[in-house]
Amino acid sequence: MLKLWIVFLLTAVAIIIAGTKLSEYGDIIAIKTGLGQALVGSILIAGATSLPEVVTSSTAAIIGAPNIAIGNVFGSNTFNLMVLALVDLVHGSGPFMLKVHSKHILSALLGILLSVFATLFILVAHLSEFNVEFLGMGLGPILILIIYLIGARLIFRYEKKNEVDDEEEELLNLDISLNKAVGGFALAAVVIIISGIYLSSTADKITKLSGLDESFMGTILVAAATSLPEMVAALAAIRINAYDMAVGNVFGSNIFNMVIIAIIDIAYREGSVLTAVSLSHTVTAVVGVILSSIAVIGLFYRSKKTFITVGWDSVSISLTYLFGAYLLFRLGVNF
Repeated sequence: MLKLWIVFLLTAVAIIIAGTKLSEYGDIIAIKTGLGQALVGSILIAGATSLPEVVTSSTAAIIGAPNIAIGNVFGSNTFNLMVLALVDLVHGSGPFMLKVHSKHILSALLGILLSVFATLFILVAHLSEFNVEFLGMGLGPILILIIYLIGARLIFRYEKKNEVDDEEEELLNLDISLNKAVGGFALAAVVIIISGIYLSSTADKITKLSGLDESFMGTILVAAATSLPEMVAALAAIRINAYDMAVGNVFGSNIFNMVIIAIIDIAYREGSVLTAVSLSHTVTAVVGVILSSIAVIGLFYRSKKTFITVGWDSVSISLTYLFGAYLLFRLGVNF
């Protein structure tokens, strides 16, 4: 058991380091190729930092651990939103959301919409025998993919109409050549793929030997490990006051994480994955929707009131996340 935990921790560290480099090189590629801020902030780099979740969840689905796969997706979303509270704690005095552009509300709402659809199809699978598949994919993952594509286009068009000054270039070492950035990006991706495979298989073995619930393992431990690149990237952005970059990466990653459900559904060959997972994932999904809603309220209302030095929205996010983790632990113990 100790050996398994050591492997789990080492692969988690490898994912953290490689995920951070993936984000850095991906940003350089995007800027040097002129792809623009919209793709850099909420689509391209969000997808890059979500690669650990893609590999880990896909591997979990292939080895027949769908609860770890889906738990990683929903758990990563809730952990990413906790990053906003952490950023508020370290960025300085005053509410963090006051310093962020309201344009992120669109991304946050799209993430909420995708999460609600995923939750709906998990509930439907448990409450009825409704199950529609097309080309080996369930109806839920197909709709999630379609909504994502429509939403990504809306975000791109909205960004073009409401451009703000780029913050990304200040954070990056643009002396790195495009070829070197591409090579570094590819190497980081390979490290993540290999580490993600080991992380998933090790997590599956730990759950079987320790008696831990798969949903809890995927939602808390695996999700935290695969989401740390987003946290590191957000903290790096805060160091140079690139607040919109930090928030854009969080909400963009949450949107892309929901698309991973479609990838998981393809990798899982025993039917639609949303019909095979535990009902406890709806708790995590609802907690994620609540956390996103709190963030949207903070972005919209822009209150100046604080608790010590942080905004009340960040306090609410932290307390809700901890309460959700406790609920999931209790469900894991009782199942």
